[in-house]
Amino acid sequence: MKKTLTLLAIMAAIGPAWGAEVVSSNIVGYHKINLVQGLNMVAPQFVNVGANSLTRGISTIGDLKNPSGGAMAGYDEDYAYATDLLVWDSAAQDYTYYGWAGTSPEEIDDMPELNNTWLDQGTEETDDTIDVGQGFWIKTTSAGTLTISGEVPSGNNIPSGGLVVNLVSGLNMVANPYPMEVPVSTFGMITDSNDGAMDGYDEDYSYAVDLIVWDPARQDYSYYGWAGTSPEEIDDMAELNNTWLDQGTEETSDKIAQGAAVWIKTTKAGKITFPER
Repeated sequence: MKKTLTLLAIMAAIGPAWGAEVVSSNIVGYHKINLVQGLNMVAPQFVNVGANSLTRGISTIGDLKNPSGGAMAGYDEDYAYATDLLVWDSAAQDYTYYGWAGTSPEEIDDMPELNNTWLDQGTEETDDTIDVGQGFWIKTTSAGTLTISGEVPSGNNIPSGGLVVNLVSGLNMVANPYPMEVPVSTFGMITDSNDGAMDGYDEDYSYAVDLIVWDPARQDYSYYGWAGTSPEEIDDMAELNNTWLDQGTEETSDKIAQGAAVWIKTTKAGKITFPER
């Protein structure tokens, strides 16, 4: 099966929109994310049931339905997908592209075993994976829902001290690994690559590390920054050390919704640690 790849003109600053519903029972659950036509920024916040791994296979990362609960379109006879999945590669500062098969493998290629999976850009089966703690875009030509199910991350698969995601200098798409709303202020702890302190803001109140969250109501981003120890050193407000602050370097009560991924933009490599919640 062949497909001509049309590169998507998607800049990192383009904004998606999404909504999410979470239902869980003890350690097993799912979240249903409402997708708008266009770009949606989401996160895999469940691991495979019974697995000790924090890695999920792309091919079965989530199930797509239309708003009525019916089948979502796959690719057409020109092998163009109706819905694309884009995974940000921080090291390459570029995307890897996949697409929703729908029932096209059966209808077009007599391969029903690939129905309702995510395929690569050649409409072939993929064994690529994504880590819980990462995020991805869904770009769709029509509204729908994405349901991600599995086991809530716990002490069985979260390392002692919390889940650590390495950050490169530049853009990183990351996610709180737990299916719950979390405060922006305590979204995660930033350190440098050697687990030392990461720079906060300077005397001009410019952040070294930015957190960028899509606001669906405004169809725009909200921006925050890592305080480091700057509140104490510059403003004699030690109680705000090592939190995320708003663009005025003030404390914020804003939240990051369940099922959401965010951008972290840094001026140098580092780490973010998500404590077990």
